[in-house]
Amino acid sequence: EQDPRFFVDIYRTKDKQFLTINCNSKSTSEVWLVDCSCPYDPPILVQQRIPGVIYHMEHRNGKLYILTTWGESTQYKIMKTSVGSFGIQNWQLVYRVKEKAKLVDMDMMGDHCALFLKYCNYLYFDVLSLVTESVVQSCKLPFWASAFELEAQPEEDSSTWHFQLTSPVQPPAKCAYSMTDGSLSMHMKQRVPNTMKCVTIHLQARSKDGTFVPITLFHNTCCEDLRRKPLLVHVYGAYGIDLNMSFKAENLMLIEDGWILAYCHVRGGGELGHSWHEDGRLDNKLNGVEDLKACIVHLHELGYSDPSYTALTAASAGAVLAGALCNSSPELIKAVSLKAPFLDVLNTMLDPHLPLTVEEQEEWGNPLSVEKYMDYIKSYCPYQNIVSQHYPSMIITAYEKDQRIPLIGLLKYIHRLRKAVIDYTCNHIKEGYETSNLIFDVRPGGSHCDPSSWEDSLNETARHFAFLYKELGFAKEDFPKSDDSQKSRK
Repeated sequence: EQDPRFFVDIYRTKDKQFLTINCNSKSTSEVWLVDCSCPYDPPILVQQRIPGVIYHMEHRNGKLYILTTWGESTQYKIMKTSVGSFGIQNWQLVYRVKEKAKLVDMDMMGDHCALFLKYCNYLYFDVLSLVTESVVQSCKLPFWASAFELEAQPEEDSSTWHFQLTSPVQPPAKCAYSMTDGSLSMHMKQRVPNTMKCVTIHLQARSKDGTFVPITLFHNTCCEDLRRKPLLVHVYGAYGIDLNMSFKAENLMLIEDGWILAYCHVRGGGELGHSWHEDGRLDNKLNGVEDLKACIVHLHELGYSDPSYTALTAASAGAVLAGALCNSSPELIKAVSLKAPFLDVLNTMLDPHLPLTVEEQEEWGNPLSVEKYMDYIKSYCPYQNIVSQHYPSMIITAYEKDQRIPLIGLLKYIHRLRKAVIDYTCNHIKEGYETSNLIFDVRPGGSHCDPSSWEDSLNETARHFAFLYKELGFAKEDFPKSDDSQKSRK
């Protein structure tokens, strides 16, 4: 592979008939096949790469099944062609994912294909017959489920699919769906104590351009006066990747202590399908910033917390939106927690010698060759838009061996931010004014969003939570517990 934007991996089709050599960039792919019965024959090209077209392959009964964005709509769809009839002109439509839905995963078993989907932030799956090419069964998954993981199927000819469901506050549950009777069985691997009961709420915020943005909300069922409860907002919104909704044990502590957890599924991520990513990348990146602002404003309007009790957390590329919001609407949040944050988009995209710049230009744009991206990136880049104003308090954790986010960029960001905060403080000294606290925490060892040990990971989480508790005015020893947790302690 000669193009630095592309990565190469090797996969084996589930029926073990072919090896696939997959060349993928952020927006384009190309697949070569090796027949496992003739492994020394040259690989066969399925379809030469077409800019903007993504496709992946599976094989069943002499047919190639292609998961692709090609066609009138860029939403994913399943197409088929016969082995030997390669080329996009031979592909025939089998199944189309509906608008604003995302195909999370797919698996083949016998003459059926299971399609695990997300629509309006709810999980469900369809069972597609490869014989009739129609959906023969459909199953809505539990309301609380936020994330899905397919497990290895024990038998190729089984009629049962095995998978796990989880949420930020629910440990993984092992599930089995039987095609024989359409039943779904579930086994909780870890029970959550009664004191940890919480409610799951699905909301939508109207963004600046009228687009409705999904929000997933969690809080303790016993919480009262939600306006005075601390709110922790999560955001990502890049690369077509969903916001991480997997279980984290520390969230149970926050729920028990009365926190409200909000997950904002802004454009740039993949929660509503391929078009959701397209609407939040390149010269649409500001959509993600407006989505995040709309989500926080909507939560406050509905009575969930207040700006003085609101914190924002993000990691890696999610920090672009978080940092941009701190510049444009700092009054909405009190504190910010960032890990391995990407904060200097413009200078990174201007330096092709950095490890991932060339690859990343498909997400952010190439200001070296396209003039409009220079001005557009500059309009939202967190580092470029720091001004003398009041900023939320902020803790930033960086990792010494992080190859993706060089320390020098973060040092420049924190230096400029501190100068802006100091300048504003010196010019606006008045009674009761609280200067923002800025903490830059460089961890020895570790790599991108990956502390060097489990103990370091726990300590890092503790540091960030201690910072948020303090900045929002809820010192742990004085924190008002929910009524339910107080009863359990008595």
